[in-house]
Amino acid sequence: MAELRAVDGVWASARSVEVRAVSAGADGAERSMMVGDAGEIADLARLLEVHPTSPGFVCMCCGDVTFTVRGERGKVLGVLTLYLSSGLEWCGWDGQHELVHPEELGRWLAERRIMAA
Repeated sequence: MAELRAVDGVWASARSVEVRAVSAGADGAERSMMVGDAGEIADLARLLEVHPTSPGFVCMCCGDVTFTVRGERGKVLGVLTLYLSSGLEWCGWDGQHELVHPEELGRWLAERRIMAA
């Protein structure tokens, strides 16, 4: 479980998060946004929380949405990848882990037009 909580250090130092769909929309447009408000970053961190006891799952696909967390001066602190069918992956974990709030995250992404509703 300590391994899963290590990502908290990334969120604690976050100053912005680039949210980007891996694939372009049906119209060919890139779907991305920047989150810079501290409150919204905290909300996003909560939505990306994973179950601490879920087993890691390894997939060979590219994922569906990336969350590039940046700190001071834009330094990349970490990249988390969302796989809509299986969970969230971060380089500090042993594969993808099940999300605690998948429906809420889906709504958040749809409201911001990153993913279709």
